[in-house]
Amino acid sequence: MDRTKFLKKIGDKLQGIRKSVNLKNTEMADRIGIERTTYYKYELGVNSPQVTFLYQLGQAFDISMDWLILDRGPSHYQEKEIPTPETVPPIAREREVKELLDYMERIPLFRHEVLVMFYKFKDQYKGMDASTSKDEHSQ
Repeated sequence: MDRTKFLKKIGDKLQGIRKSVNLKNTEMADRIGIERTTYYKYELGVNSPQVTFLYQLGQAFDISMDWLILDRGPSHYQEKEIPTPETVPPIAREREVKELLDYMERIPLFRHEVLVMFYKFKDQYKGMDASTSKDEHSQ
């Protein structure tokens, strides 16, 4: 994609963002902290947005730079879901266990730390079986 088309595409996205929050050009420029004419040129695709502007835009409106510049992913950041044992496929769990065992075998200090944590956990939750533990974690 040539520079002109690239800047026009970013400008169109900037205009879409501005309109989605019901702001005028001047209001958007004030919100980001730049001159109105500078913002207007970014939106028209005449000038390339400065890094500081992109940073301020991302901060003020939660805009993803991957989406704005590279056309990847959603336009807004979203909280990433932390995987739980139920959402991790068995194959991935097997790979994680193999990787953990490999690290433990190669790095004695790591093996020691993992075992210390395991024994502390085991002592803290003694008398609790696997089904009880699973039920508590799913609540």
